[in-house]
Amino acid sequence: MKWYKDRPDEGDFVVVKITDIQDNSAYAELEKYEDLEGLIHISEVSRSWVQDVGSEIDEGEKTVAQVLESDDGSLNLSLKRVNDKNKRDAMEKWKKERKAESFLEGVSERLEMDLDEVYEEIGFPMQRKFGTSFRGFEISEAEEEELLEILSGDQVEAVKEVAREKITMRQEKLEGTMEMSFPQEDGVERIKSSLSGVQEDGVEVSYLSAPEYSITAWGRTQDLAKKRIDEAVRSVRSAVEDRDGSFNFSRG
Repeated sequence: MKWYKDRPDEGDFVVVKITDIQDNSAYAELEKYEDLEGLIHISEVSRSWVQDVGSEIDEGEKTVAQVLESDDGSLNLSLKRVNDKNKRDAMEKWKKERKAESFLEGVSERLEMDLDEVYEEIGFPMQRKFGTSFRGFEISEAEEEELLEILSGDQVEAVKEVAREKITMRQEKLEGTMEMSFPQEDGVERIKSSLSGVQEDGVEVSYLSAPEYSITAWGRTQDLAKKRIDEAVRSVRSAVEDRDGSFNFSRG
């Protein structure tokens, strides 16, 4: 796994692998950082008194540690300062970032870029902005504008394509009712033209009874479903008003 920083900051919670256990300390490799090792002193192993470090942790064990302040540049770690929530959050973040490695490989193939370049231009910027590059893939459709602040349009499209292919999420659905009316004799034609181009990419419009139409939007996340229904309603409202009609929308 590649990370945009060479070492963590004081206070960070990091996933570590215990590599060497001694009587009064243990050494651990930091999973997100290449060739980086930290020391866990016996006083930082447990909240209770510890006589033997090996009685509390095992060599090869993966766990979560907190980075402590260091005056001499060495990396000191603590296990006793990590609560259950810290551990769950750090482990989840680490697991997702491992998945993102294959996602970035997919982006590399689509853009025909060297993988190291993809990390530099896409992976690392997403890590800096969102905390993990995986988060950038998660929000790529619902919050595309966030990605466009740090990536080019082509790069964002590649991220979105990989996210659609790799991330399986439960489909969320939002519904509403649109009321459209035109005083003109050709009102039906004006309604049809106002709705043209809306029923695509996860949006469906159905006739209920004059002057009401139902609108439904689906998305892998609720944010994406909301974005789609909001954009569709905005488009129809503008089209109706441009054609001198009246429009009203209510969320179902």
